[in-house]
This record gives sequence, structure tokens and C-alpha cells, in this order.
Amino acid sequence: MLRADDPYCVPPAVTAEGLLDVGDGHHIYWTDSGAGIPMITCHGGPGGAMMAGAARFTDRRRVRHIMFDQRGCGRSTPRGRLEANSLQHTVADMERLRHHLGIERWIVSGGSWGSTVALAYAEAHPERCLGLFLVSLWLCRKADTDWWFHGVQALFPELWESFAAMVPEAERTDLRGAYCRRILGDDPEVAACFATNLFLYEEGFMHFDAPIAPPDPVRGADYGRIFAHYAAHDFFVDDDMLLQNADRLAAIPVSIITGRYDCCTPPSNAWALAQRLPHARLEIVPGAGHYPTEPAFGYAVARAAQDFVGHIERELGR
Repeated sequence: MLRADDPYCVPPAVTAEGLLDVGDGHHIYWTDSGAGIPMITCHGGPGGAMMAGAARFTDRRRVRHIMFDQRGCGRSTPRGRLEANSLQHTVADMERLRHHLGIERWIVSGGSWGSTVALAYAEAHPERCLGLFLVSLWLCRKADTDWWFHGVQALFPELWESFAAMVPEAERTDLRGAYCRRILGDDPEVAACFATNLFLYEEGFMHFDAPIAPPDPVRGADYGRIFAHYAAHDFFVDDDMLLQNADRLAAIPVSIITGRYDCCTPPSNAWALAQRLPHARLEIVPGAGHYPTEPAFGYAVARAAQDFVGHIERELGR
């Protein structure tokens, strides 16, 4: 078992931070901490924000950990802006940030939606990646989105019924469309109500262990609005795009770790990518769900991250 006093379990102090002008009126907030091999971590969502605790999974003496808030998220400005906000913009922003920090190559990591971002970046810029570390992978295929909006009812029927009950019965065969129309519509009160309910619905099926505290609905309106913007555009991913482009990762070390009982980004996502990447290491963690903040998954992610950094160090001859 991992000890709480192990160095990679202690979040490093931020040594630098800033707002980077990435164009289109957007500025992204970033932080830099630790020392060693550079690693950038992409946060979940869409609509989430960086979590300082993500740095706990790596040894601050061996990893220089860079994090950033995606456009419209967290401390990036303007908050909640949807214009010029897409997966492709985020990938371009990561390149701007890499140039800004003077980094030649880095480990690219991310969890949940952040794994989608990390994978898309690595496929666009494989020459800039020392390695790719993916947690709770989400490929955003039509089947994955259909599961999110409809398939979840197989395991959380009462939660799904409450989610579906917000719209007229005639619209319940397309809950994604029904929710997106209202969240992105002209009535701000309706938009906030539906955005918050979407956020609470997701929070309801992401946990394997009972959460310590209930989710804060205050976060819901901002989160749900950006999520709906991405969902309405198929998350800016063609159905099998991320799998079709996986051959671009042939020369990159890849580690994929996911929870056996992840109901948000089911293990079928990680399995599908691993079949395209024979050199990738795939770990499906028993007794784990979606969140690496929960014990079973957290210990496994910390161990896998440490092993992966060690592998990259050996590749670099350190």
C-alpha cells in the first residue's frame, strides 16, 4: 500500500502561474510546479477545471507538473465563453503553452474528458510527446455519448428517470438534443436549471464509493453550459477519429488505466484504444469506478504514474 508521506502523494507548491493570451479573446490560466521531467495534465469536463490534487500522483522531485484551465473554465477568462471554444482550440492552446514555457517535449496526461484532450494532442503532435498517460479514457464515439445520456439507466434507473423527467416524454429518445436546446437557448433561468441538473446527473453515476459530501450544485450552471456546447457539436470529434489516428502514437510510450466499474467512461473505451496500440500498457482496476480520488483507484493511478515516469526516465537515460 502507498504511504501518505511518499513524495508523490504530497502536492508540490506552485512555482509559477499566469494567464496566457491564446487569441480569440481567450486567456488560459496555467500553473507550473515541481522539478524534473515536464508533464502536462488536462482536466476533465468539458467544463471542469484543474485540480491541484492531480499533482499528488507524481513525485514532485521527478516531475515538473504543468496544469491549465481550458477555455472558459476555472480561472481562464472570459469565464464560460463558448465562442472559439472547441477541442481543436484546446490542442492549439497546449502548443502555445509549451512554447511559452520553453519546453521541447513533455509527458501528456489527462483523465476523463482530459484523456480525450491528451489523446487528441498526442495524435496531432506526437513529436512533442515523451509519453501519454491516460486515466478513465473517453473516446467520444456515438456509442459512448449514447451510453452517457441513455445507457446509464441500466445501472442507475432512478437517477436516469429523474434526469429524463425534465423533458416531455416525446423528446426522451434524444436527451442530448433536448438538454442542449434548453441549456443553449435564450431563457437564462431554464438554461441554468437544465445545466445544473445535467451536472448533478453526471455526479450521480460517476462514484463507485459513496461521496464524502454531496456535489455542489453551484458549479452546475457553468459546467453544464460548456458541456452542452461540446455535446451539441459531438465533442468536436468524428465518431472513430481518435481510434483511426492511433497509429500516429506508434513511437510513443502509452499507459492506460481505468476502473472496472467506471459508469461514466466505461472500460470499453480503454480496451478499444489498447487494441490499436499493441505496445500500450492497459490496466483495468478491480473495485474501482471513475474517480481517482477514491482509494482503490487512487492508489492504482499513483502507482501506475510512478512506474510510467520511471519508464520515461530510463528511455531518456536518467
